[in-house]
Amino acid sequence: MDKRNDKDKTISIKINGEKTKFDEDLLVYDWKLGESEAAAGEEAKDDGFDWILPDEEEAKPPQEYKKINYVTGSNKKKKSFKNPFQNSVNLIMSLIGAIVVGAVLGFGTLKVITTTDGPAAPAATLQDSTATGKTDGQQSVSAVELKDFSISIVQGGVYSTKEQLNAMKDSLTEKGFSNASVEKDGQFFLFIGVSGDLETAKTLGASFKDKGVEVYAKDFVLGSKGINASKEEKTFLEKGNALYSAIAQVSSRGMVGGSPDDATIKTIQSGLKELEGIKVGQESISSMKTSLVEAGDMAAQMKNPEDAQKIQGELLSYLQFYSGL
Repeated sequence: MDKRNDKDKTISIKINGEKTKFDEDLLVYDWKLGESEAAAGEEAKDDGFDWILPDEEEAKPPQEYKKINYVTGSNKKKKSFKNPFQNSVNLIMSLIGAIVVGAVLGFGTLKVITTTDGPAAPAATLQDSTATGKTDGQQSVSAVELKDFSISIVQGGVYSTKEQLNAMKDSLTEKGFSNASVEKDGQFFLFIGVSGDLETAKTLGASFKDKGVEVYAKDFVLGSKGINASKEEKTFLEKGNALYSAIAQVSSRGMVGGSPDDATIKTIQSGLKELEGIKVGQESISSMKTSLVEAGDMAAQMKNPEDAQKIQGELLSYLQFYSGL
């Protein structure tokens, strides 16, 4: 196959329809021999070349580079101006505020000390002076709290309207019975007798029934309440209510034919002396004092049921005034 004729060495090429012949010696290569030579060359190269590999410990990661964004002059942000004296201004303002507040507090404290430089008021006065004023007698008044006032009474009826109440009052007055009315919880209570204890009140009530009057004896409480009164008026009300029970006991016994004992009379006389020096300015409280003093004086000289009946009338007036405070 390596031998070829001369014809095989001629190459004809048509260019634009014309044949052109080229005579060229063709080189024939032995491919097997070439493969052997190439293999030998590779072995020679492998034997003669030293491979140098990088040390794994010395390998370093490639350095990272941050991306730089360039901004044109028109898009650049303007830096805000920071006042270097701002901290000093804030400090000065804080100091001024502290000085002003301190001055105001100091002035207020000085004012309080100046106004309270006099003698301290009694504790009782401080408790009662929630509201102050003056009565007709030019006495300084304040809001005071009255305690419960408990008594034993002979009740003539309970009415829902003043018309009914007044009709019954007129009827009792015509028959010669003293009476008084007290409003409580939206109702009107009609009293025709008072006593120092419930048993004597029941005995007194039985005497009224014998005279044709329907009554009911019971204990009655006028609840605590706040009023405007002077210090002396408050003292009178406290002492007067205590004296009231003693006088009521003497008069109720006298109504049923009894006589007062000496110890009770001495208690009444001693209480009357205490009331003499107490000045009251309000008209209603002044009327209460007049009724109580007269009842006490009559109780000390009581001789018969007629005297006792008059005492009962003064005590009923006192009770009605008290309920209206």
